[in-house]
Amino acid sequence: MRLLVAFLVLFFLFTPTVISYPQEQLQDCIASAKQNPSIEGVTEESIESYCDCALTLIVDQGEDIRSSGYECALKNFE
Repeated sequence: MRLLVAFLVLFFLFTPTVISYPQEQLQDCIASAKQNPSIEGVTEESIESYCDCALTLIVDQGEDIRSSGYECALKNFE
């Protein structure tokens, strides 16, 4: 019984994070953001992080598009 409990604990600790939004949406978001003149000069890493944040909130968690985009922009574009 202890072995089963230990196995279940390890199983839940080492389960990888699942991203439910399609990878194509991330690529589309990045491409679209790069065309936006208001974020010219922003690093690729910041853009990717912004898109991941926004898609996670919008697609995975069902949050509002506008508020999610604003929240993620504040976190990633200082």
